[in-house]
Amino acid sequence: MKQKPLWLKWIFCAVPAFVAALMYFLLPHFPRFTEYAVARGLFRVIAFPYEWIMSALPFSVTEAVVILALPAIITLLTVWIIRIFRSKNRLITVERGCRFVAWCVSLALLIFMVMDGANFSRVPVGDLLELPDGTYTADDLYTVTCDLAKKASEARKALDEDGKGCAVLSVEQSELLLLADDCFDGLKGDYPFLKTAVWRVKSVRLSHWWSYTGTTGVYCPWLGEANANTDVPDYELGHTAVHEIAHTMGFAKENECNFLSWLACAQSGQPDYTYSGHLQAYIYCANALYRADKELWQKARALCSEAVLRDMRQSNAYWQSFEGEVRETSQKLNDTFIKVNGVESGVLSYNEMVGLMLRYYDKCGLLG
Repeated sequence: MKQKPLWLKWIFCAVPAFVAALMYFLLPHFPRFTEYAVARGLFRVIAFPYEWIMSALPFSVTEAVVILALPAIITLLTVWIIRIFRSKNRLITVERGCRFVAWCVSLALLIFMVMDGANFSRVPVGDLLELPDGTYTADDLYTVTCDLAKKASEARKALDEDGKGCAVLSVEQSELLLLADDCFDGLKGDYPFLKTAVWRVKSVRLSHWWSYTGTTGVYCPWLGEANANTDVPDYELGHTAVHEIAHTMGFAKENECNFLSWLACAQSGQPDYTYSGHLQAYIYCANALYRADKELWQKARALCSEAVLRDMRQSNAYWQSFEGEVRETSQKLNDTFIKVNGVESGVLSYNEMVGLMLRYYDKCGLLG
């Protein structure tokens, strides 16, 4: 049989990357097509079976891959070098190895675009939820922040405390992570696009060391897996788990996942999730209010119970203990990743959930 020309083999390797590039450059111009053909079509067809299988495994495959990646690469590189020296035609062996690497990278780019990258270009959550797009003032933000402070303080009463007076989970961590996708059950009637096949958020065993990067959770698009840092203060875990579930539903933007996490936690009926969602939303809104009007921020903060303030102090102390170059480098990489995917504000986009909060409160008629 006649062999294919070498140039044709290289073109074949580049096909997945070419398709990924077309998606990257074209889909942002067609959000409705992306919404229905990709996010609710291609993504679900490919991702959902994959996500369900990954959920069935009780350990974090993402963590296992990260741990084994370096020794695996070293082993493969060593085997390749040995084959080169033993080969009768070293150039062919080198070319085949390079082509294999090129094929893997090309395929990885396409998988990323289907499983996550394309979802940056879908119809914004604010439009899907039909939220009004108004102009809001510091007084409006104060109204939202005050409401969240009251709700967080009320939700905090349902939780037990440790010896330091800080909130502890009402259930085991493993059980809480299994409940994350259930938080969306009450929303699916009004918003049927909130679907996922993930039914287990994975705990990362090396969570303590993960905190040095400032990471609380990760959705791995190549594995369709949601992972959570379980070393963080207890009240943070619920919001993080539901945030990662939102990613598995095909929402890529961090501000949208933060907002959807609050929306799901707030109506979950599960005490840990309710408290986590309201308190995290309060923190985002309070930070924005502090930048807008420090006097209003102080008045809103006064509505937080002493128990809530203890939990926030615990969280601040926890994260301060992990400050350093590793965290700064990790945040820069995350910032670059988000910007490359078309979100100009980078890591600051997490804070942009505040705009969605204001629009949601406006839709509900809760602003003055």
